[in-house]
Amino acid sequence: MQILNRLVSAVSARSGRPKRSVKRRSYGLEPLENREVLTVTFYGGNVLPAVEAQAVYLGSGWSSQASSTPMESFLTDITNSVYMDGLKTAGYGVGRGSASPGVIDPTSIANNTMLSDSAIQGMLQSDITSKLVTNVDANKLYVVYVQPNVAVNLGLGQGTTTGGVLGYHGAFGGKDAAGKAVTIRYAVIAYPGGTVKNSSLGTSANDQLTSVTSHELAEAVTDPDVNYAALGWYDRRYGEIGDITQNNPNALVLMDGFLVQQVSDKNDQMIVLPPNTPPVTPPPPSSLIATKSTLSASPVKYSRRSASTTITMVIEAASGTALPTGTVDLIYNGQVLATGTIQVVNGQAQVSWGIVFGSNGTYGFSAVYSGSSSFASSTSNTLNVVV
Repeated sequence: MQILNRLVSAVSARSGRPKRSVKRRSYGLEPLENREVLTVTFYGGNVLPAVEAQAVYLGSGWSSQASSTPMESFLTDITNSVYMDGLKTAGYGVGRGSASPGVIDPTSIANNTMLSDSAIQGMLQSDITSKLVTNVDANKLYVVYVQPNVAVNLGLGQGTTTGGVLGYHGAFGGKDAAGKAVTIRYAVIAYPGGTVKNSSLGTSANDQLTSVTSHELAEAVTDPDVNYAALGWYDRRYGEIGDITQNNPNALVLMDGFLVQQVSDKNDQMIVLPPNTPPVTPPPPSSLIATKSTLSASPVKYSRRSASTTITMVIEAASGTALPTGTVDLIYNGQVLATGTIQVVNGQAQVSWGIVFGSNGTYGFSAVYSGSSSFASSTSNTLNVVV
């Protein structure tokens, strides 16, 4: 595959940020794998080669029967599925694993409480010490589902589940059931919405729980000790393998009847699950204004050695007089080629990019508006530019 050999801003005054510096070539095209973008790199840390997941339902607000929770069948399914095969094929050194029956930690947590991450760590350590959960080992991952109507503060300015965080994972130093010093790996998944108003994807609660769990599971097995010890697989520019694809409109798909998020391979390309179903686009939360994004291009201009055009994304709100704000990713061949900040031009919310082509062909583009606190995200039409 080939891509454009140069990308510049056509209207730098509208860009809202400095232009990205891209290596220029005097001829030919740049191969996709060698574009000037960092990719997923191994930094020498741990991975979980055969994950042993166990759900911990934190809080007395959960049903008395953990086995009745849909997450039980989901964790059993995903840890021994083509989802894990995709990570193995991508070369991350991990594969299929297993899931132990989940347990309920009956700690009484009042509705509308904001739990700290350190408090969750303490509860999990108590569950290990008391042998409520299975013991720690090198492949163990505790998946903590916080009861409905309870929020979480990650601490250190990392965010809250009422302010955009859907879930996270990490590690801390603790002790196993015998009192031996160990590293404890865990993921925390917030229950969406409710009286505490946790952040929501706009899907059903169960769909959000499974998709966020898949995201955190993929990252936890490939980079289990992030923010604690040496990194595993990580992209210095885009983050972990779930972060890279989380804004891709094609990332959410159904697998065995569960909504999951497809993640990235080492080249920042989405690992497509076999077999795959059409992408599932969640509806916007009722509190957000829906948007429509339209991508267009100016007529191609030719010079002696190249051709150029200006690609523009216009973002329209479905209601009201306010204009959408935020950022837009320009996508070529499934890759983010550039990111621009929305500007108001002639009464419209839009972003423009100047594109220079070094070879004849047909080039397909799309763009994704990331949304804001008031406006829902949206994906543009596919735009083909013929040179």
